Amino acid sequence: MSKLKQCIYTVILLITCFVASPFIYKQIWNNSEIKKQKTAAKESIAATQPSEATAPQQGATDVQPTSEGEIATTEQTTEPITSQNIFVNSGMEYFDDALFIGDSRTVGIKLYGTLKNADYFCDKGLMVSRIDESTVDDMTAWDKLRKKQYAKIYVMLGVNEIGNDIEGTTAKYRRFIDGIKEAQPNAIIYLQANLHVASYKEDSVINNDRINTLNGNLQEMADNSRVYYIDVNPIFDDENGALQADITSDGLHVLAMYYSDWCDWLCQNTVAVSAAPATTPSESSSQSENTTVATDTTTSNKKPQNEEFSNI
Repeated sequence: MSKLKQCIYTVILLITCFVASPFIYKQIWNNSEIKKQKTAAKESIAATQPSEATAPQQGATDVQPTSEGEIATTEQTTEPITSQNIFVNSGMEYFDDALFIGDSRTVGIKLYGTLKNADYFCDKGLMVSRIDESTVDDMTAWDKLRKKQYAKIYVMLGVNEIGNDIEGTTAKYRRFIDGIKEAQPNAIIYLQANLHVASYKEDSVINNDRINTLNGNLQEMADNSRVYYIDVNPIFDDENGALQADITSDGLHVLAMYYSDWCDWLCQNTVAVSAAPATTPSESSSQSENTTVATDTTTSNKKPQNEEFSNI
């Protein structure tokens, strides 16, 4: 074969390879595993993204024709009110018409806190199970509640009886709150979670697990309409959910300097008075002005009262 023919054949072969190679490469690519993996990945991403035609825009309204040809707009439903999105920050004047009811932890707020403008019914060892007969300044809680109308009432009780039957204590607590509703029909009621104790103060009867159980029962009483549950423990707890050892001297109370932090937290977790509609007591209510909460005599599963805790 002459050199001329060889050159011609070589040129034809090169042209053939140049023209055919894209088609050959495309066929190989279409059958490759890499393309299959990339295609599957794209389809997976596309499935998680709403299309422009169906994705709702924030703040948009649905437009629907009425039977008469007019256009009616229906606003999208808003997020329901819960305890997580109703609390706001307020100044100390918020507590001008507030009453705090509690044991020695509340005494600490009264003595060392910054909310000097609030009223207090508190005493060392105060218990919800003895609220009817317990007196402070020669007044019972019911005397205090009848003396003046409040817009906010804070209650923190139960730790002194945490060694007793928790369900029984919860029932007494519920009756006390019902009594407050009757005596103070226009007040917002705050159920304060009981403060945890330091780890070294825990034993088989008095421990943070039992405190958490009682606090959980209190939280279930909150309707986020008139009764609200608030829990200060996260700002005082250690990594194990116990009261930090370095902010307490007895494992039961925070040091005096930390009550101002507690009061600041209370200011940051308030509900506007308008958020809790006034409630008028029913005419058929069996509780009169002088009626007090009945005492529960249930003793089933009752554990011995821890004497140390009876004076908190």
